[in-house]
Amino acid sequence: MAEDDDPVVDEVDVFLAKGLAENLYLFQYPLRPSGVIHDPSKVQAARFKPQHQKVELEVGIDTQSRQYAWSKGEQIALNVDGKGQEASHFGSDVMDKQVLTSTTVPTPSSCYAVGMVRDGELHLTPVHGTVQMRPSYNYLDKADVRMKEAAAAMAADAGESSQDEEEDNPRAVTVRFARPETDETKARRMASYQYIEQQVAEEQWINCSLHGTKGPYAEKERQLLYTRATDFDASHLTRPPKEYLSMLLPEASEDSSEKPAMPSNVLSLSQLKNLSLGDQVKALMTNAKMMSFSQLLALLTSGVDPTAVLRTVQQVAMLVQGNWVVKSDILYPKDTCSPHSGAPAELVCRGRDYVMWRFTQFRFIVRKEATSIIKLPHEDVKEIFEQLAVVRVNKGWEFLLPHDQDFMDRYPDVVQRQQMLWDAKYSQLSKLLKLAKGDTPKKGKEPSHPGQERESVVVSGQERVKVARQRARSRSQQQIDPSSTAAQNSTTLSESAIVKTEPVDQGEPMDISSGVDNHLGNGVLTLPKGASALAANTSDNSGKPSDELRTEVVRFCDEKLRSNMVLSMSEMKRLLLLRLSQCPPGDVLGTGVSDKLLEQSMFEAGAMQIQLPWPPNSDATPDQQKVFALAHVGDKYDKIRETILEMFNESFKLRRNAINSKVQEAIGQEANKHDIEKVLREVCMVKGTQWYLKGSLTS
Repeated sequence: MAEDDDPVVDEVDVFLAKGLAENLYLFQYPLRPSGVIHDPSKVQAARFKPQHQKVELEVGIDTQSRQYAWSKGEQIALNVDGKGQEASHFGSDVMDKQVLTSTTVPTPSSCYAVGMVRDGELHLTPVHGTVQMRPSYNYLDKADVRMKEAAAAMAADAGESSQDEEEDNPRAVTVRFARPETDETKARRMASYQYIEQQVAEEQWINCSLHGTKGPYAEKERQLLYTRATDFDASHLTRPPKEYLSMLLPEASEDSSEKPAMPSNVLSLSQLKNLSLGDQVKALMTNAKMMSFSQLLALLTSGVDPTAVLRTVQQVAMLVQGNWVVKSDILYPKDTCSPHSGAPAELVCRGRDYVMWRFTQFRFIVRKEATSIIKLPHEDVKEIFEQLAVVRVNKGWEFLLPHDQDFMDRYPDVVQRQQMLWDAKYSQLSKLLKLAKGDTPKKGKEPSHPGQERESVVVSGQERVKVARQRARSRSQQQIDPSSTAAQNSTTLSESAIVKTEPVDQGEPMDISSGVDNHLGNGVLTLPKGASALAANTSDNSGKPSDELRTEVVRFCDEKLRSNMVLSMSEMKRLLLLRLSQCPPGDVLGTGVSDKLLEQSMFEAGAMQIQLPWPPNSDATPDQQKVFALAHVGDKYDKIRETILEMFNESFKLRRNAINSKVQEAIGQEANKHDIEKVLREVCMVKGTQWYLKGSLTS
């Protein structure tokens, strides 16, 4: 814009007045309607706490107004002052005033100033502070205090008569000494919300005199808003232009005295954005204790690199069931103690790490069992469990967040690294806590995601060897004397669910040892007592399974296929055994399910078998190579799902561009990328740039 288009109309000299610079406050009334004019004459009293910038005003209420309810006013005054009390809060028998209390505004007051124009000169006075006035109802607490004092006085009078009749008996007195307070503990205590409120309450109120806007005193104070001759200093006008501009507009600096009092466990997202990425992640994890990776990204600054976040979060948290849990030494630093029991931080960290490790192995854990191992006070154990889990009736404590399989599929390298860290952590814990060798997880056997049934199966390795030997012996005897097969198989699992052995023409009995070791963290499986049942009640005279058993197995297969979409024969056996561990005595599933019946039931549930071309060097077992998938569930993704699953009949791994081309050819139009991505997440897992069918990466 040319200079002629915007001519200078007038020039005004600007002066900075300092007479009221330390005592000028801006009062705001956010709850008062804008059309209501504040009448200063109704203010009856005023009090001020200069250190914490607290103001209280007693404002009179017009009891003669048509909107005033006399019955309510009398009731409130009676509850607060009582009847016949000398010292009363209200000056009459009705509520005739209200109290307004200030709260500090976090916005820097240096942004505001009061301006006065005189003789063509503009005089500015900076505002020292801004307060917002809101109604306070602390006087209502007086009614409760008065009632409690009256009840205590009556109890004291009743006790005096009984005490006069009895002699004072000596009583033991327990003397406790306070622990020495470290500098870090002292700093944490002084930053707490309770300490700040205590400091505010301890500061004495200063009664203030009220003056109207007109009068000699008001005029005298108003003159301080103008610059005096002694206040003028032109030395700063000789500075360079850039330095002068920086003096006029200084950089915003954080002033802790202007921030509102906030509890120590409350995190401000606006303040969080001013921190570095590492401090942001640490602050979020310390306050939340645990969260999924997607939740962490949502709370951080938009546009942050997920790789950088993933690298940072591993420094302050550990992976448990696909979710990130803050490390124990972050919550309990070295050389500190528990705030509940005073136990050393080293012991608390050790116990919390063990509970976290247990949740990497099981979805549910029993608190009593963990307490017997970590040997911490009740208060500390309760705090640890409430941070990590939620109690479920008749099940124990369940991990607080759902298992994040999507994260584990997307970042397998991170999962493997975290598993190695947990193995090293467990080796250390086993020495410190003197854990039994039977609790040690087998190397190379990473647990599948901790499902809801997983915690209920526990069997020793010797028992599995005994089962395998008895099974081999029963098969050899079957060729000699088929009639003795049922008797041999009935003793296969002592006090466990019986897996039914059907005749040879109906298929081999279900092998319970093929898929267990690959999926349970401790490598062991036994079913609880009470899950067994007799096998003779669920088959007819021809040896075929009953209709009731077949219907129940089909229902079970349909449930698991709809929740997992892709399952191998080995995984389906494992899920069936886990279901048997929770069945009540006499349940139809506990009577025995053969491999053939289980496979037929999956086909009846709508599954299709994927003839996956396994690589020659694959270590997958025959049951793991039998893969079943549910292509049609009645939604709009059925055609895409069927096309992708059929592609795995021709290739063990697929590329994304090949999948997009095949789907587009199958549906006859360009497919939505989000729809393809959703289906791929359901039935596949990604490693590098290749997509694999779920369960096909066995090692």
